[in-house]
Amino acid sequence: MPNAKEPLRLNLGCGLQTPDGWINVDGSWNARLAKRPFLRRLLTSMHFIAKDKSDIPWSSKIFIHDIRKPLPFPDGSASAIYASHVLEHLYFDEGKRLIHEAFRVLGAGGILRVVVPDLGRIVQEYLGERPFGELSPEFGSLRPADRVNHRLLMHSPNSPGGNLLYRIYNAWQDFHSHKWMYDADSLIALFQTERFANVQSKGCHESQIADVDKVEDQSRILNGAGVCIEGVKPIS
Repeated sequence: MPNAKEPLRLNLGCGLQTPDGWINVDGSWNARLAKRPFLRRLLTSMHFIAKDKSDIPWSSKIFIHDIRKPLPFPDGSASAIYASHVLEHLYFDEGKRLIHEAFRVLGAGGILRVVVPDLGRIVQEYLGERPFGELSPEFGSLRPADRVNHRLLMHSPNSPGGNLLYRIYNAWQDFHSHKWMYDADSLIALFQTERFANVQSKGCHESQIADVDKVEDQSRILNGAGVCIEGVKPIS
């Protein structure tokens, strides 16, 4: 963890992106099980976790926290907060609370940078455009409405089924589905509602945050994969 006397830099919903110099926050079962390797191996042996997913190298140094709850950091303690492909996993009211919490935790002049899938691009594709480039044969064979549903990731195409334990396990993974989608305009409006200033769309690695490339995975933004919005907490 960074020196307590220095402003914090928070990476919310970090997943596998856990660079030094950031407090990498995640509350997923993957992050929790990274701290409990025996339990992870047990669940894998019971086929609750697929072997290929169990082998993914999640860091055991992740700060575990459910970001649907208030952030456990003091007022004005952070200089930067980053969240990539996280906000869409929250219901709108939860996302609004998270932006509000980010404003509280940031110090004056602190920066919030959020990346989400671009709803506008998904709609463009439904209307016949190719904002994501050429489609794979499998994806291209889908009807436009089915393709939209896959892009939105609101639900799995398959019902959970299985025994009670398996249904509980699937409910545990509910955070992985998308709850509310944004385009640049709607995300900018959300920032402004929470009093952020200088709110604008940014390109990949284009940021007021120093060394943002160390935390930002370009594959989550480029080729239509996401839209990035950045705002500043006013000094006064």
